[in-house]
Amino acid sequence: MCKKCEAHHSELFQHHNQFSLSSKVNIDEIFTGICTEKNHPHELKYFCKTHNKLCCAECITKIKGDENGQHTDCNVCLLKDIKSEKLNKLKENIKKLEELSLAIKETINQIKIIFEKVENDKEKLKLNIQNVFTKLRNALNNREDEILLQIDKAYEEVFLNKDIIKESEKLPDKIKLSTEKGKLIENNDENRKLNSVINDCLIIEKYINDITKINMNIKKFNSKQNEINFSQNEEEINKFTDKINNLEIIYQNSKSEIINKKDFDRINEWLGGKYKFVIRYSAKRNGCNTDIFHENCDNLSGCIIICKSVGLDIIGGYISTKILKNNSYSDDNKSFLFNLTQNFIKKNKKSYESAIKNFSDSSYFIKFGNSCQVFNLSGNCLNDTKSMTTTCTCSTNYDCDNNDLFNSGGKNFKVENFEVFEVI
Repeated sequence: MCKKCEAHHSELFQHHNQFSLSSKVNIDEIFTGICTEKNHPHELKYFCKTHNKLCCAECITKIKGDENGQHTDCNVCLLKDIKSEKLNKLKENIKKLEELSLAIKETINQIKIIFEKVENDKEKLKLNIQNVFTKLRNALNNREDEILLQIDKAYEEVFLNKDIIKESEKLPDKIKLSTEKGKLIENNDENRKLNSVINDCLIIEKYINDITKINMNIKKFNSKQNEINFSQNEEEINKFTDKINNLEIIYQNSKSEIINKKDFDRINEWLGGKYKFVIRYSAKRNGCNTDIFHENCDNLSGCIIICKSVGLDIIGGYISTKILKNNSYSDDNKSFLFNLTQNFIKKNKKSYESAIKNFSDSSYFIKFGNSCQVFNLSGNCLNDTKSMTTTCTCSTNYDCDNNDLFNSGGKNFKVENFEVFEVI
């Protein structure tokens, strides 16, 4: 602002902070202390320990709505209360930053090398895919051309062709003329040369042969019009089409670390279809954490849970309803449990209500069954023995036949790994 505007602004808005701009002033530092939330043009006077973030008065207001109260339920303190903690950690962080900075150039070079390799691998893979489909297209086009050429030859050899039609259209006038000449010969026209007479006789014979040939072709067509067909095996075509449709990119890190293709084939038999299984979560690979589990698995249309227990069997279950972080039961009339090691399933009974329980806290990932906890996966299953299968003796959701998933009468167990696959 100019000096006149500055004076007027100071008079109207005495509580506003004004800064004199010069080449020595860093404009970014002027606004460092202002809240960056939308419609929160206030000074940052508070600290949210829950999110490790500075916040203003509107961020912590108890009245939520209109973009206020984002940190109402958080552990919030004044800046002076966090000052000592942050300054004490500052020295440690500076040392750590200095150590990291020494290796940053090497890290950047490694990133460049990795990126270049990834790009090269990607282009090679795309080129390979293009080559495969080019081969398929060329093979199909070549075969199509061959068969079309065979059809042309077959029809020319067996049936009428265009030349016969063109010639036959000229015949009526020629026949009429030849017939008249023939009658003159019959009447002993003495004035004509003998060679002309003989020639007319030959023409009449030719026309008779041409008409006979046309009639024979017509007869041949009528007798053989259904003899030439395109030999196509619908089953083979469908198999070939399926093979093309099943061509896909396989991510090496998406393969199951617990089961193999035969196990998936068995699950498909239990599902009664031919489904694909896409991995969405692995406790080992992604981290045994319920938040990560829900980030990856919530709202899936249907999924299979595979669990490898420590020293025991591979067990799991199918869920057709959605996994949700809502701490509530879901009805599921298609869900079932299974033991792949012992090759048996436990189907859902007629009581489909509350067949699956979702959790909103970190205590469990998922639970099958209501009154009986038929199959539970604990929230820290790789490190504790709180996961369980129990014997079901009541009229609950799953047909347990008085045996749990291990056929052992109920057991707490520790998990070696568990995976979640979306069923597509």
